[in-house]
Amino acid sequence: MSKSKATLSITERLLLDFIKYKTNNNHKFFMGNDKIAMALGLTVNSAKVMINSLIREGYLIKSTDNHGRRMLELSDKPYLTIACVDLSNVDKRIILQEALNFQRDAEYYQKQYEFEKARADRLLAELTQLKLSRIG
Repeated sequence: MSKSKATLSITERLLLDFIKYKTNNNHKFFMGNDKIAMALGLTVNSAKVMINSLIREGYLIKSTDNHGRRMLELSDKPYLTIACVDLSNVDKRIILQEALNFQRDAEYYQKQYEFEKARADRLLAELTQLKLSRIG
C-alpha cells in the first residue's frame, strides 16, 4: 500500500526537505545514515528504515557514483514540504555534534597517552633498577 502525500510523517518530510536543501544547485547527496540520523535526531537504524521506506515508496532514488558511494536524490513524486524549518540549523547541529565528538575523542586519547606514558616511565625505572642491581 502506497503512502499518500498527507501520510508521510513529519520526519520523513523533513528528510526529503533536507535532501532538497542539500542538493540545491545540482549538488549530489552522499550523506550516510549516521550523519542523517545525527542531523534529524534519530538512531542510525531509524534513519536506515526511513530511507529504505522512502525509496520503496518512490520518494527517493538510490544510486551509486563511480567511487561506489551511495547517492540519494528526490524523485518527482510530490509531497507536502515543511516550509517553516530553517534547514541551515540542521547543518549547524551536525557541525556542533562533530566538534563535540572530536573534543571527546581528544580527551580520551589524551588520557590514553598519559596512561601509556606513565607505564613507559614505570618500565624504564624498572629497567634502570635491574641494570643497577646487575652492576652492584
